[in-house]
Amino acid sequence: MLGLDLLNVEDSPMYNMIKSFLVISSFLVLLIFQANAQDYSLIADKYVASSGDSVTYTIYQGRGLESSEIAPEAVKNLIYANYTQGGKKVADTIPLNKDFLKYAAVQQNGGQSLLTIEFKGGAVTYDQLVVEDFAKTENLTDLASVIDSSGFTTEYTANTFFTAKALTITDKSNGNLYKAKECKQLEIILEQNPYKLQYGDDITAVILLDGKPLEGTSTTIYTKSGNGQVHAAKYRSNAEGKIYFKLNRSGLWLLQTVYANPSQEKGINYNYYQSSFSFRFQ
Repeated sequence: MLGLDLLNVEDSPMYNMIKSFLVISSFLVLLIFQANAQDYSLIADKYVASSGDSVTYTIYQGRGLESSEIAPEAVKNLIYANYTQGGKKVADTIPLNKDFLKYAAVQQNGGQSLLTIEFKGGAVTYDQLVVEDFAKTENLTDLASVIDSSGFTTEYTANTFFTAKALTITDKSNGNLYKAKECKQLEIILEQNPYKLQYGDDITAVILLDGKPLEGTSTTIYTKSGNGQVHAAKYRSNAEGKIYFKLNRSGLWLLQTVYANPSQEKGINYNYYQSSFSFRFQ
């Protein structure tokens, strides 16, 4: 009798309900992953270098620092690219009219070096459930207002904008590139030099949009230790655009910030902004 029940379980209503639930859940997870997969970050192969070393910066698509969730991905439509080494701007060697994936530079000037890129991702359409879940998960109130005012819809279209920074040092840690304002879109700057701080010290990041502090952004800070373990913590910017955190782990640090607001462009529901900033603390 038990054997007969097991043979017929796939025909039962309960089995079909569970199967349908799992299929729908997997589909939603895939859609949410696709939405998050558009985020980008600049990662250097070496953050603490010596004079004469070559440092390669690579653009990665995806969220966080888990190798299974990010991958190198060339980007188009660069609107700004700047590399400053030891406080000196390097000659324009990053063409804006070509795909960007990697940038390598021999370290000749001591101090901080900063690579910054800014680009447009174009218009992207997302499923309604994905956008609503994203707004709730990231607590993006300006995006929630778009949803509340849109009435019944099955999808939303967003214009997407991205910026990414990677801060490295050569021989010494002096310089103020950590707080350099360079981008017209969403941007992260630091108020303190992370390479001069000690374990447990407080550090402040400021989130800017068009150079002005922005309240209500969602920032996830990832740290990856030497053994490959990744930790994550989420923060929300205050009225001054600031978030406060402690340097409590050695390794690679990555800040990824997202924000969205209503679009005035016809056929576009909202603007999606994402910015990242990476450095190493040891």
